[in-house]
Amino acid sequence: MPAFAVMAAVMGAFAFERAEATAMVPETGWINLPGEPCEVPVQCDFRPSGPLCTATYEGTSHVAKGKSNPAVNICDKTLRMPLN
Repeated sequence: MPAFAVMAAVMGAFAFERAEATAMVPETGWINLPGEPCEVPVQCDFRPSGPLCTATYEGTSHVAKGKSNPAVNICDKTLRMPLN
């Protein structure tokens, strides 16, 4: 029984560390301006939950989006505000 408890604790620690590492991934978001997609870069995070990534550009608040495919100039990926 003690060996099982130690093994479970070690595996749980690795699982938590991995989940924490992937929970917040810095990613460049982009503000889509009228007629100019993916025009203004913004620092965001890619994670499952939290406030949407927003930025103010020329006095107007915008939701920043990421590129699902970096080779295509389409910004439609939902990103979150950085935690720090």
